[in-house]
Amino acid sequence: MQPAKRTAAVDPTVHKPSRRAAASLDFVLVLAVILSMAALLIPMSRNAITVVYEIICSLVAWPFV
Repeated sequence: MQPAKRTAAVDPTVHKPSRRAAASLDFVLVLAVILSMAALLIPMSRNAITVVYEIICSLVAWPFV
């Protein structure tokens, strides 16, 4: 029969591995993804706003043409 596994709930001396470096790496990676997405979406959103504006102007002006 195998002995029970030592966990923090059973034994408070069990050492938990530190995630400090992994958390900072996660932060940097998420920041890089968000900044690159923003760099792509800002010019695209300007184009989309221009297209929507032209569509609305043509819909409003349609009866007067």
